[in-house]
Amino acid sequence: MATEELTNALAHWERHGTVAHLRLDDAARLNALSVPLVDAALRALDEIEADETVRALVLSGAGRAFSAGGDLADVGARVASGEPWPRLDVLRRLQRLVTRLRGSRLPIVAAVSGPAYGAGWSVVLACDLVVAAGDARFCQIFVRRNLVPDLGSAWLLPRAVGTLRAKEMMLLGEEWSADAAHAVGLVNRLVATPPDAEREAMRIATRMAETTPATLAMAKDLINRGQALSFEDLLKLEEHAQALALGTPETLRAMADFLEKRGVNGAG
Repeated sequence: MATEELTNALAHWERHGTVAHLRLDDAARLNALSVPLVDAALRALDEIEADETVRALVLSGAGRAFSAGGDLADVGARVASGEPWPRLDVLRRLQRLVTRLRGSRLPIVAAVSGPAYGAGWSVVLACDLVVAAGDARFCQIFVRRNLVPDLGSAWLLPRAVGTLRAKEMMLLGEEWSADAAHAVGLVNRLVATPPDAEREAMRIATRMAETTPATLAMAKDLINRGQALSFEDLLKLEEHAQALALGTPETLRAMADFLEKRGVNGAG
């Protein structure tokens, strides 16, 4: 597959055929989420999503960590100065990253190695699937810093593991190993090493990229929006999405191929 790399300050991405690989790249600071890093990641996402040949995305961190969480030095300096980034503006700037990941038309696979702490774990939770290396570590560290969970963790985590387990993670602020996170359903695939995590994430993303982009985007939207809808409202959303899917040339070809195969095999 052809590979093309594009650099954008503290985040860079490569195209591998129909899959983009975006890396957070401030390894010296363990990819802590500063405003400059998040802005660079958002610009990279703009480029990736504007490329209609890209059908799936892998997200990882450069160096020894996925992300150590919010960059307290950067955020603290901006908050203390008062201008031009008051507290709410700083948080809203960082929140844009998880909002973009959840709302992206692309299915996103997080490849996690090393720490995914605090807001860094929030970013992982905003992705669609998670592959973790054996050295991955997860922690809702906020309370240990006298902070409340942010970047959507208090919404995303209970929906992933249930309220009681989420409270345990958030109110105790304990570290969870890759094995433990996998056991409670926060990791889809567990592999040995960081390179294995990126390879497995790329394999999964490549498989998803074989599906019609509109189908993937609508399926992702149904799942995400369905968490906040009643069953009846979800059915209404589903019927519109399915009607659109049934009308695409790709779906009509797939249905014809399936019916032809059944006829050849004598099934049905």
